[in-house]
Amino acid sequence: MVDLNILKVTNGIRKKNLVALSGTRVLHGFGVAMFSVIYQPFILDITKSLFLTGIIVSLGSVMQFLPMPLVGRLSDKLGHKNTLIMSIPVYILSLVSLIYANSNAIYLLIFGILVYFLGLTLNTINSQFLVSVNSGSSKGFMYGIVFASYFLGTIAGNFFVIIGAGLASQFFFTLFIILLIIEGIIIFFFISNNTSHIKEKHNEEIILADDEEKMWVKFIKIPKMRVILIFFTIDIFIYGTTLSVYNGGLSDYYHLTTDQISFITIWMNITNMIFQIPAGRITDKLGKKKAILISQIFGLGFFIFNISASILWEFINTEIIILFLIFGYISLALSIVTFIPSEQIILTDIGKNKKAESYGVVSFVRGLGYIPTGVIAGLLIENVSYLAPLIISLIGVLFEIWFLLKFFNHD
Repeated sequence: MVDLNILKVTNGIRKKNLVALSGTRVLHGFGVAMFSVIYQPFILDITKSLFLTGIIVSLGSVMQFLPMPLVGRLSDKLGHKNTLIMSIPVYILSLVSLIYANSNAIYLLIFGILVYFLGLTLNTINSQFLVSVNSGSSKGFMYGIVFASYFLGTIAGNFFVIIGAGLASQFFFTLFIILLIIEGIIIFFFISNNTSHIKEKHNEEIILADDEEKMWVKFIKIPKMRVILIFFTIDIFIYGTTLSVYNGGLSDYYHLTTDQISFITIWMNITNMIFQIPAGRITDKLGKKKAILISQIFGLGFFIFNISASILWEFINTEIIILFLIFGYISLALSIVTFIPSEQIILTDIGKNKKAESYGVVSFVRGLGYIPTGVIAGLLIENVSYLAPLIISLIGVLFEIWFLLKFFNHD
């Protein structure tokens, strides 16, 4: 029998953790939004090559995904809060390197991008698990609240880039460092690592053989885990083929300025914030598979709008192109908000134990799928056309829908 006093204390800790985590997500979203808008044009400005930009972006992706199994194991061992705090100095080191990067110190640019995405890895996986362990039965709804907080921050961050048009990239990197310090203080003082007073019996009785079996073997042997691994890897490759150098492409192909790119992006973030909580409820109601199918349908819209804009570029003015791109980003936002709750519920609940390590294994393999996307996209744009990666991704999403209907039974 569960002690009601323990239950009350545990629920109080969970609520406090979720409130504090939501606050940190606003700050983090602000900083990440600024960085996401300016970093590809920043790399392009230093390297003077979209191809080299694609390579550096892909190298950054290595650090975002490949260390995931180790990060997951570290998180299982040290706790999600402690590992989340570790991400703060890693982030700061990367941003300091980027502040001093220039055409004569490209090594600082590469180092800064690599370390930035390592910090993103440490931060992302542990913030997701803090949502999971502090949520009750309505996980989709709770993910919706936390991600809505994050997207609120991204809106503010994008607005700030628009207002600060003309400011040096180094200014935005410095501001991000200040926000990270505040975030670290909130995590340290207001988030508890221990919410595990109440556990289900099957989580207490971990089978020794299961504990000793290698995580990789489980993904090969268990069909359900294997399908999850394949689907999420295919998904990131398909979308990454377009998105890996998307902002750089907007700058190079349409000659859009940083504040114009930020203006387009802000519509995606507004859509994310408005619809993230309803999307979480939809996931709880319809189930994970149907929510992901809806997500892929919206994803088709993103590629269709961008392909249309590219075809019409020679015949219409920049303002109309921006309108097409905004509609595309709104469609992508609807795809994201209907995808995130299902993705995180699935990935934070793989297996009976070592869940963070399982999450890390999936992310590691997804990283292998994402690594070549920046190079592929850069080569396609420079040697075929700007349309090429968009068309390939559109066909890929249709394949994803077929795969979901035929093989995916995770509900």
